[in-house]
Amino acid sequence: MNKNNDLLKLSVIFAMIGIVLIIFNGHLANAFGSVWLQSNGGIMDTGEYLFMKTSYANASLVIGGILFGGSFLAMIYSWYHMKNK
Repeated sequence: MNKNNDLLKLSVIFAMIGIVLIIFNGHLANAFGSVWLQSNGGIMDTGEYLFMKTSYANASLVIGGILFGGSFLAMIYSWYHMKNK
């Protein structure tokens, strides 16, 4: 039962990280886009800058979705095994 509790706690933590990545998607994309712009000298074509911001937004959505989905399945699995024992 100890392994199930540890899995449940770990999956809750990763699910919360995934939710945060999904919710604060725009803020993260703006921050990473600004860092990328500054690393290239601060002068960039607007279309290229918007493409990079969109790429960062998509990446955070995908990573957040994978973290949340996998953690949600692990939570269901550990909860099911805790209830059946």
